[in-house]
Amino acid sequence: MNTSQTSNQDAKQAQCDIRPPLEKSFSHYVRQPFQNFVSNQTTGAMLLLAATILALYLSNSEFSHAYHALEDIKLGFFADNTSFELSAHEWINDGLMVLFFFMLGLEVKREFIAGELSSIKASSAVIMAAIGGMVCPALIYSLLNFSGEGSGGWGVPMATDTAFALGVMALLGGKVNPSLKIFLVALAIVDDIGSVIVIAIFYTDQIMWNSVAIAAVFLVALVLLNRFGIRGAIWYVICSLGLWYFVLESGIHATMAGVLAALTIPARPTVHPVHLAKSMHHAAGDIDKSMQDSPIEPQEILGDEEKDSRLSHIERKARLTRTPLRIWEDLLDKPVSLFVVPIFAFLNAGTTVSQKAIEDMSSSPIAWGVILGLVVGKPIGIFSLTWLSVKTGIGQLSNSLTFKEIFGLAILAGMGFTMSMFVALLGFESSQEHLISAKLGIMLATVIAGVLGYLWLRFVTPYQEESNT
Repeated sequence: MNTSQTSNQDAKQAQCDIRPPLEKSFSHYVRQPFQNFVSNQTTGAMLLLAATILALYLSNSEFSHAYHALEDIKLGFFADNTSFELSAHEWINDGLMVLFFFMLGLEVKREFIAGELSSIKASSAVIMAAIGGMVCPALIYSLLNFSGEGSGGWGVPMATDTAFALGVMALLGGKVNPSLKIFLVALAIVDDIGSVIVIAIFYTDQIMWNSVAIAAVFLVALVLLNRFGIRGAIWYVICSLGLWYFVLESGIHATMAGVLAALTIPARPTVHPVHLAKSMHHAAGDIDKSMQDSPIEPQEILGDEEKDSRLSHIERKARLTRTPLRIWEDLLDKPVSLFVVPIFAFLNAGTTVSQKAIEDMSSSPIAWGVILGLVVGKPIGIFSLTWLSVKTGIGQLSNSLTFKEIFGLAILAGMGFTMSMFVALLGFESSQEHLISAKLGIMLATVIAGVLGYLWLRFVTPYQEESNT
């Protein structure tokens, strides 16, 4: 064998010895999940918009009767003398939407453990911004409806629709500071949790304490499952269903069950990543050695029990290295954003937009309270308390963020569609006229906030990514 052949063989052997790194960079684990989240939220925003437009079309066409009849379709379970039955409207609002709030709870837990809210100063700025974004709109609404029939709707303009707001940011492409998107997601999470608390405390008519006690038993069971390191999803599903049923029976809105159950989902892996890396190194070495001893074609591994067993071992270890919280979040992200929320919008956004409805809205303090609360109150509240938290040293912004960008974000936060609609359905359950005014106000405010936010971020504070050249 000549020197040239030896060199070629050495080069080939060196190429075989070079394997891709077992652990990816920190930025991969931080940016990639966030980019996936934003991508799903953007697609979800398009579906949400399409569902809303379709609902408005059907409710104002010759199909109006059929559309509204969908809400009253009864679905349930029957066994002997026992039955559990809800209308389609209730299954969506009290059933499927619990998954939306479950996702919200998972996001909150992750953000506080390892995200934007894990730093005290960063979380303080976000929490202060969210408080301002809840209190100021509620005050504006209350000033316009202080003693009127719509006084109970003050919770309507408090929330932000993450999907719509991120959808607008997506239209801006690279002209939006990436840190602004992260701040927006964290802000929306905190202010949605504020809305959940408001729903639980102020939009609950009567509480059945015996059902609350049983729900508490299921909640304690979930906590104990986490505490004793039990990772089997089936146990969490069973206890979560029990929690949901008895929270629903108690009179407290069932969405609280989703948030509470999410907070009990384990956030630590069973196997440490270091152990996984060692196992992979060891297994890769074994497979490499056996392949050199008896080379086989890639498809032949199907009949090689020994190699398949090693790969199966790596797969199990990899699965145990992921946190249940992250697994559940990835599992539910697409179904919730691409199915649950659009279905909710489709069944709830349908409103008869007649000339009378528009005239009523134009003179309705409820509609104006919602519009001004979202379009004016949100920017003032978020910007002022963010500025105050930073100037007093309580909070801290990312170095790349400016107050002009924060103001643009605050305008976009006035897009309160999903959660605002949800609160309106609870607050005006007994008055269809007030509910229509609130819905129209929410839709108009969402459009205005979206357009103004887009124009501000596009022309007043266009972001230019720094060049590496």
